[in-house]
Amino acid sequence: MTDTTSGIRDVPIEPPSIRSELGSVIRVAMAIVVGVWLYLSSTLTGVTTAQRNLLPFQTTIQNRPPVEQRMFRELQEGLLESEARRSTTGEWPDVSALATEGVPPFAADPTAKGARYKWQMTRAGTYVNYLGIPGQPDAPAWLVLISEPEAGAPPDLAKEDEEHHKLLDGTMLHVSTWTHPDGARLRAGVERLPQAGGWTQLYAIGPAQVGPQTPIPSQIQVSPR
Repeated sequence: MTDTTSGIRDVPIEPPSIRSELGSVIRVAMAIVVGVWLYLSSTLTGVTTAQRNLLPFQTTIQNRPPVEQRMFRELQEGLLESEARRSTTGEWPDVSALATEGVPPFAADPTAKGARYKWQMTRAGTYVNYLGIPGQPDAPAWLVLISEPEAGAPPDLAKEDEEHHKLLDGTMLHVSTWTHPDGARLRAGVERLPQAGGWTQLYAIGPAQVGPQTPIPSQIQVSPR
């Protein structure tokens, strides 16, 4: 009788690290939050309430063309992926790393309609920009602006919402999404005050308009194994 056990060998299987698992969980949690915001933005009937809180340079995404609504959704996904990597690595990922792993909108999508964009990540002090410049003159530019707290600053006690995202280490970020109609004419540089340069800030719902039942990432408990 042939010994069939001689060809069997043990293969060690390493479990994923707790940090990696937390990063995955927080990405899912944040994606759920953005999904809720976007759902509410398309179903809320009290749009005038949100509009009353908007400044002249602000608007809600449901007032924009469908192609811009798609870009806004993709930017929220890209932002959450970037935040997850910032939480787990301590660094903001560059555009090439996000594109290589297929993260929208940084990865080219052959099915997408509209202009093609050249994306870049720049940083100056506590400000981080993800900027997309269109390849055609009549398309808008896009900007995700992230502001981290100054070193030694007291904890930010703001509640998490569209403009306040909390990292795994408790760092509260100020984030915003912007668009500019003259995209092809813009020059590269770090934007700190986009409204001064003609940018328009976009919201899914509006300032401080997240509903009382909307979950936020910090409310989703993760139990370490």
